[in-house]
Amino acid sequence: MNDASMKQIGVDITDFLSDCNDCHGFIIFDMLNDPLLLLDDQGMVLFMNDKARKFYGHSATEAKKLHIADLDLNITASSKHLHTIRHAGDNGHIFLSTHQKKDSELTPVQIHARYINLHGKSLFALVIKDISPELKLKQEFKLASRAQKNMLPADYKGPLVEIRSIYQPNNYVSGDFFNFTWVNNHVVAGYLLDIMGHGMSTALTISALRVLLSQTFKQKLPLTKQLAWFNREAIPFFVEDSFTAMICFSFDFEKHLLTYSMAGINYFLAITEGQPRVIKQPGSFVGLDKRTEYEQHTLGFDSGDVFYFMSDGLFELLEAPEQLCPNNSAESFRWLCEAAQSRSRRDDISALCLHIK
Repeated sequence: MNDASMKQIGVDITDFLSDCNDCHGFIIFDMLNDPLLLLDDQGMVLFMNDKARKFYGHSATEAKKLHIADLDLNITASSKHLHTIRHAGDNGHIFLSTHQKKDSELTPVQIHARYINLHGKSLFALVIKDISPELKLKQEFKLASRAQKNMLPADYKGPLVEIRSIYQPNNYVSGDFFNFTWVNNHVVAGYLLDIMGHGMSTALTISALRVLLSQTFKQKLPLTKQLAWFNREAIPFFVEDSFTAMICFSFDFEKHLLTYSMAGINYFLAITEGQPRVIKQPGSFVGLDKRTEYEQHTLGFDSGDVFYFMSDGLFELLEAPEQLCPNNSAESFRWLCEAAQSRSRRDDISALCLHIK
C-alpha cells in the first residue's frame, strides 16, 4: 500500500464507520491488498482484514483476543513507540519489526502505522508488509558484491611499478571490472571495463566476460587484434542491447613504452614530466558490432610518471583535471579518492592507478 492509500484510511473509516458500534463495519478493509490491523488505544486487536488473517493464520474470533504484543516481538507495543505513532500526524510512521504468526514462524515486516481518532475513540491502523523476499534478495546482492570484489586483483608494489585501485559500486553489484597481469618479467598488461547497466544480470555478464578476457590476453597478438577478437566473442553474452566501454593497456619497462587501445573509455589521466594531462583517442564500444576494429596508440614513460585508467563514473566527477590534479603520485591518488566520495556520484566508480618507479 502506498502513502496515499495509508492517508486515505482515516477518511475511509470516517465514511464507513461513523454509525458503526462494532467491528463488523471494518469488513470494508477486506478489499485491501495488504494485511491491515486495527488496534484500540491500549494495543488490543479490534480487527484483522482478510489478508492479515491469512498472513498470521488467525481466525477473526482469535484475532479479537490478541494484543499487538502477541504478534510483534520488537517495538510496536512499547509505550515509547506507540507515543511516536500517536504524534506522527497524517503522514504516519514507517518502521521495521519482526512479527510472529500463529504457527510461531517469525517474519520480518515493514509497518506503516497511523493514529486515528473517531468520535472520541482512538485507533491504531497498521499496514503490514512482508519484507522477507526483499531481505533475501538483498542478501543475494551482498553475496554477489562480495564475489565481485574477490575477483579483483590485489594492489601491487614492486621495483618497477606500484599499482593501486579504486572500486566503489554505486549499489551492491557493479558494472565495472578491471584486472592486470604480468606477461613476462618486464611487461604488465591490463584492462578496465564498464558495462552499461546495473543489477544481477550485469554481475553475471561480468563473470562470463572475465573468463573470456582471460583467454583473450593469453593470445600473443597485438593489442588491437586481442580487443577485436574479444569484441566478436563477447557479443553473445550481452543482453537487451547492453554493451561495454573498455580500455586496454600494456607497459613495457624495457622499452619504457605504454601501448593502449580505447573502446568506449576514450580517455585516461597521465602525469608525465610533472604535468597532468588527459589523453583522448577514438574507439567504439565493445558488444555492438562484431566487425569493429580498434586503433593502437603508444606513449613513452619515465620514472615518476603516473597513469590513471578509470570508468566514466569517476572521470565525470573530476573538475578540470589538467589544472587541478596534483602533479605527484600520493597527492593525485588522494585527490581521486576524494572525488570518488562526492555526493554528486550517480554511477559505479573504478580506477587502476599505476605509479612508475
